[in-house]
Amino acid sequence: MWVPRVELRSVKVLSSNPAPNRRRRRRRAASGPTLEAGFGGGVQLKALAQPKAWAQPRVWAVGVGLCFASLATAPGDLHAQTAAAGSRTSGQAGSTDNRSFFDRLFGRKQEPEQPTIPVPDAVPYEVTIHVVGDDDTLEQRIRDASNLEELKNSPPSGAEGLVQRAAADLPRLFSTMAALGYYEAKITVSVAGVDVDEAAATARVNAARRTGAVPVVINVDPGRLFTFGSLKAVNAATGAAVDPPEAWAKLRFAPGQPAESSVVLSAEAALVARFRDIGHAFAKAVKRDAIVDYATGHMDVTLRVEPGPIVRFGDVKISGTDRLNPNFIRRRVTFQPGDVFSTTALDDFRRELNSYDVFDSVRIREGSALNDAGELPIDVDVKERLPRFVGFSAKYSNTDGPSVNAYWGHRNLFGNAERLRLDATVAGASGKILGADGQEVSWQDRLGFNVGATFEVPGIFTVEDDLIVKANYLRNVTENYTQQGFLGSIGVKREFSKAFTAQVGLSFERAKFMRAYSDVNGAGRYYTLVGIPVEATYDTTDSKLDPTRGFRLTGTVTPYPSFLGSTTNMTVMTGTASGYLSLDKESRYILAGRVRMGSIVGASLYDVPPPHRFFAGGGGSVRGYDYQSIGPTDAFGRVIGGRSLLEGSVEMRMKVTDTIGIVPFVDAGGAFRDSVPSFDDDGIKYSAGIGLRYYTSLGPLRLDVARGLNRDKGDPPYGIYMSLGQSF
Repeated sequence: MWVPRVELRSVKVLSSNPAPNRRRRRRRAASGPTLEAGFGGGVQLKALAQPKAWAQPRVWAVGVGLCFASLATAPGDLHAQTAAAGSRTSGQAGSTDNRSFFDRLFGRKQEPEQPTIPVPDAVPYEVTIHVVGDDDTLEQRIRDASNLEELKNSPPSGAEGLVQRAAADLPRLFSTMAALGYYEAKITVSVAGVDVDEAAATARVNAARRTGAVPVVINVDPGRLFTFGSLKAVNAATGAAVDPPEAWAKLRFAPGQPAESSVVLSAEAALVARFRDIGHAFAKAVKRDAIVDYATGHMDVTLRVEPGPIVRFGDVKISGTDRLNPNFIRRRVTFQPGDVFSTTALDDFRRELNSYDVFDSVRIREGSALNDAGELPIDVDVKERLPRFVGFSAKYSNTDGPSVNAYWGHRNLFGNAERLRLDATVAGASGKILGADGQEVSWQDRLGFNVGATFEVPGIFTVEDDLIVKANYLRNVTENYTQQGFLGSIGVKREFSKAFTAQVGLSFERAKFMRAYSDVNGAGRYYTLVGIPVEATYDTTDSKLDPTRGFRLTGTVTPYPSFLGSTTNMTVMTGTASGYLSLDKESRYILAGRVRMGSIVGASLYDVPPPHRFFAGGGGSVRGYDYQSIGPTDAFGRVIGGRSLLEGSVEMRMKVTDTIGIVPFVDAGGAFRDSVPSFDDDGIKYSAGIGLRYYTSLGPLRLDVARGLNRDKGDPPYGIYMSLGQSF
């Protein structure tokens, strides 16, 4: 367990009680103020914080492909040793991951390593922690901070070694409680039934060890929780008061909130950041005062910042480019020499560069001093990724059928991050597909394919405009129709903000469709569609494959006018809204919902080519039903598709371990004859199910099992779906 120490300096204690003996307070809990032990010396408040540790992704060969997985390591599993008297041996440094394959797979936390060098006269012990009030969060924080708990599998040498280890835990535990706002905490540590500072402690340990592991008990009485009182920010250069930054409210740095030391440090960082963002590049915190008043139970905090002069941006120096044209980076600089320094501008520049996958890493550094012109130079150091990439993916569903995709691509085709990707997909149709003779077709006729290319040119007009060209030749086999032909599109996408993008273009489609129940072996009807697709997206989510917060709105309108050559004059509209709400700070419980709607206007149902009609059912729609099996039917009961669509899903995504999650879900949806959804014909189908997620560095691997709740004759009893990424 790595426990970095951060200090809240210049702490004063106001108390009407006389200070008890310092040495006694370090060894045993005392009544009244115990702040000195918690501060580790009376002038510093040391906060214990525990960062997350992240493991590197691993690659395992599985069957015919590769399975990428991230062995996420829980806090405390990767050890960086912290010196403590009588608590470490040299054999402990450089701990490694000693978990088995199945422990890694299912996210079981790593147990501390056994010492590689036997300890002479080792004294095994067991740790029990009692917290008054049965506060599980406090108990876990105590457990995380305790050397006794962390090193319990590395027993000390001799009875005196155990007593010393237990005594050395007290300052750490007091510091932990003080960092959480409990400045009157009373803590005792006993070994073999006696306090560690008792003279008989060593003898009692020697007696207890004869019968097994020595019992060690940590008792914690948190006392009252101190809260923030008066909070001030001061310009150290002028002594004038400074308006607090808006970030203080989000950090809960406000009167009445728990007086946690980590919040004070975050508030101080936010104060400095506010000055840096308005031009004071060399702003720094110079002093912080925290007064703990035992009479009121408040902590009054004064933060002092030295702003320094207002600084302006200087020249930008670019290094690290190999195949990439350096002007590609220079065009995306979000400021000009002479502009007032701003961390927001630097962050926007960094975010812009990181949005291109041509870079493996991006480092933007401020100069340590002003140049001869009195401006601050900026250094940009990049590392390029390998230009070519190759990969494949696969998914399976007993209702949608299997599919395999392979791709090859180039990230920097002509030196300005132009991206080319070639894809080939083969899929097998599920369900009962009939030919003209009324018999099921052969497995060869069930096979579909999609061969395509995508070419992207970033910054075609301005740095916000990207050119996207796509071309595909496909054969799409479903239970309702078979489509075969060419699809192409060209468009320009503009990023108006970090969240909002829009795209407009021209699409062309020349294909034929064969009704699955009439002739799947050649004859069919050709159609041509020339469209003007317009799409807008507003996305505030934090991840594409596994979002935990935010929402995503996408709307598309595509008119296919006959004067451009379309055989059907119609307009197709679709809209999708999804939202994600984290129910806890660690984002282990996510409530997710999705609604999708569609409508076709300007043409009758039978004038709309079947590949452009709306169907519901399947893994991306209503799970538990066959792919495209929900919708209007003809006189023979065959699904023919509709001119409108309505779908919805709700999921509760719960992480059981760092790598395993469980997702109960409910889906509903239907397609309808008219351009507006109608509920008169009982066209809505419902399903419910449970999913399993295995979280990797690439995104979650998904396994869902669903069952329809209002199935008709011929509907499957259940559906199974496997793919990479969440369902929405």
